[in-house]
This record gives sequence, C-alpha cells and structure tokens, in this order.
Amino acid sequence: MTSGPGSVHGPARWGMLAVISLGIMALTLNWFDVATAFPPIGAEFKVGLGSLSLLISLYIVGYGLTHIPGGMLATAIGMKKTLVAGLLVQGLAGIMSGLSSSYTELAFFRAVSGIGGSVFVAVGTAAAVAWFREKDVTLALGITGGAAFSAGAAFALYVWLYVQRATSWHTSLILAGVFELLVMLVTIVAFRIPAGHQSLGGVRFDRIALRAVLASRDLWIYGIAIFGGYGAYFTATQLFSEYVTADRHFDPSAGGLLAALIAIAGIPGSLLGGYCADRSRNLRLFVVGPLVVVAALLALIPVVPADALWALGIGIGFFLIFGFAAWLAVPARVCDIDHEYIGTATGLMLTLAAIGGFFIPIAFGHLVPHTSFDTGWILLAIVSFAFALLGLAGQNPAETASPREALLGEGFLRRTDPGKGGRAQQSQRSGCHDRESCIRNEPNQEPAQRECREWGE
Repeated sequence: MTSGPGSVHGPARWGMLAVISLGIMALTLNWFDVATAFPPIGAEFKVGLGSLSLLISLYIVGYGLTHIPGGMLATAIGMKKTLVAGLLVQGLAGIMSGLSSSYTELAFFRAVSGIGGSVFVAVGTAAAVAWFREKDVTLALGITGGAAFSAGAAFALYVWLYVQRATSWHTSLILAGVFELLVMLVTIVAFRIPAGHQSLGGVRFDRIALRAVLASRDLWIYGIAIFGGYGAYFTATQLFSEYVTADRHFDPSAGGLLAALIAIAGIPGSLLGGYCADRSRNLRLFVVGPLVVVAALLALIPVVPADALWALGIGIGFFLIFGFAAWLAVPARVCDIDHEYIGTATGLMLTLAAIGGFFIPIAFGHLVPHTSFDTGWILLAIVSFAFALLGLAGQNPAETASPREALLGEGFLRRTDPGKGGRAQQSQRSGCHDRESCIRNEPNQEPAQRECREWGE
C-alpha cells in the first residue's frame, strides 16, 4: 500500500478536499446571496414574496435537472474538466444575475446558475469519494457537502448582506460571480485525480452501467426520503429571516444573523455526523433520524416564544446537515458504485431531492400570503416527516460477502440465479459493468474471468 503524493492514502487527498470545499463554498455563495437581496429586488422590480420565493425554486430547477447529465459528462470527458465547467457556468451566471435589469432576466440567470452549481456539486461529491473511499469517506463528504456548503451559505446570508449594503444588490451578485471564477482558476491549477484512477479522466460511455446505476433501489429510496427535509431546509434558510422580522418583530440584522446561524450550525453538524456515520454500519439511522428531528423542530416554530427561535433555527441547520453527510455516502457505502459512476449516482439522488427543493418553497410562498407563516411551518413539518419515514425501507451497507459472492460478485449471482433479479440487474458491488472492467477488478481469479467471458458472449 503506497502513500505517495498522488495516492489516496497520502496527504494529497486533504489538499484535494480543500480545493473541492472551496468550490462548494463559491457555489453556495452564488446560490444564497440572492436571498439577502430580496428586499431591494422586490422594491426595484415591484414583486412580492411569491415571486421572490420563485427565484429560489428557479435555481433549484437548473440545479435539479442537470445533476445526472453532469455525472454523465464527467464519465465521458473526465472529472476535472467537468468541475471546471460547472464553476465557469455558475460564475458567469452570477455576474449576469447582477447585471440584470428586469425580474425576467434575473429569473433566467438564476436557473442558469443552478445548472452550473448542479454539475459541480455532483462531480465534486464523486471527487471526494475517489480520494477518500478507502477511509473516512463519510467524514470527507460531511466536510464538502456539509461544512463547506454551510459555511458558504452562512457567508452569503450574513457577511454578503454587508457587501450588498455597502454597494448594491447588483454589485454584490457580480462580486460573488467573480469570486467563483477565481476559484475555477485555483481548480485548474491545483486539482488532480488520484493516481491509478485513469478512468476518472474520461472513459467510453457504458449504457449498461448507466442503466444499472439509475435502477439502483436504494438510490431512489434515499433520494425520495430527503424530499421534504431538503425543501424545508432551503425554505427556512432563505425565508426564516423574513418570518422573524415580519411576524416576530426581530430587528432585520438579527433576522439575518439567525438565518446565517441556521447555515453555520451545519458545520459542526456535518463534521460530527460524518465522523459518527463512518464508524457505524447503521447508515439508515443517520439519514432518517435527523430528518425526523428536523420535522419536529419545524412543528415547534409557531408555538415557542421568540427567544426560543434561535435554538430551533440552529437545531434545524445542525440536524439536517448532520444526516446529509450520511445521505451523500449512500452511493459509495450502500450501493458500492464504481468511481466513474459516483457522479451520476449522486446526481440521481440530488435530482430527486431537488424536486422537493423546487416545489416546497413555491408551495410555502403561495400558502403563507393566503394563511399565515405558522401554517407554512406546519406544512413543512408534515411533509418532512412523511417522506423521512420512506427512508426506513432503505438498506444499510452490506455485511461481509460470502466467499462465492466475493469471488464472482453479486451481479454474476443475479445473472445465474433468476430469483436474484436476472441478467439485466447486475449489482454495482462487483463493479462489473462490462467484460473489461470485470477482468480488471478480478485479474487473478480465473473463475471470475470465465464468467466475464461468458458475459461478453
């Protein structure tokens, strides 16, 4: 086992994680910075809460629709090129958002910004898995998808508010876009794929492997389970400050700080969640449990005194991201997807989650003006709880395989045993997407090679 500069066991993996995390922070800055600008945007373009909440959903539209294509693009042209492309698209869209002279223009570029962010986040997750799969993978995903994500969101929701006040909302969005382009240059210079993983530089597209990934039962179950909590989190982080200032009479600066604390709470949440989940085989508990807690906290918002809202907001941010680290590890730990297809698998889960991120803020934004904020929070709690329960049907990481499964792989057993799903449903655990990859994965196992030859016949 080597630990050279390009090895997944060497110190370089932490440097690569820092590059990925910097990209995630730039992504979330350009995602959430528009929320601090809602009041001046509404005043300039003469739009209300419904239209402003639509800006959140339009970002999620672009973000949700291109997760899977982004993963497929990374498989075809390589991980690094795809990461750079995602940063480029979102950075330019951020600049154009700031240059928008109408609500329609702004709405369009928010959707484009989501496309760039979508491509980067799915492939960034795959990059973290590639460097950390053999050790600390859930912790690494907690750092990128949790801590870095939360830090960028908090920076956008609080620090960027002062940038906006010192300049204008137009200038603040432009500066965020420029920052992401600078991060793109850092990625070009510093990022590389692990030694011995040349397939991450781009491989021939394999439709059989893609179908097997997209048909994975647990990807669908866990992707749907977070539907409610995902949408509720983005609704809370971007509209909670408006609620506490309008209904609970907080000072606007205190409202902005509270929204930022919701995001900041995800930093320790992600680190603790990733660390603990790495040391447990009950990954399902680390996904479903926090979602149930988030639902309970949302239900308490209308009934607690104003001072208690600080604890509830921080708790929502902490527990949602605590479980998100384990959720991101499902493709690698539960489904055991090969490196070059992790981006597509993660993209599928994020796409399912993004459906909630799209519809829930819209529903909240249209429900509240006709009822009340309190009704909206109760709706979020019910939806989050109901979908979280679906996660109980998901599996945990597999136990040690039997000798025959270890030799031939579950995919071959399914092919030879009709009761295990037939030829078309080979498991990703074997990594056998085609004959060549089977032989590569089992170079010294003659029986496995024989099965591979039969596969190709």
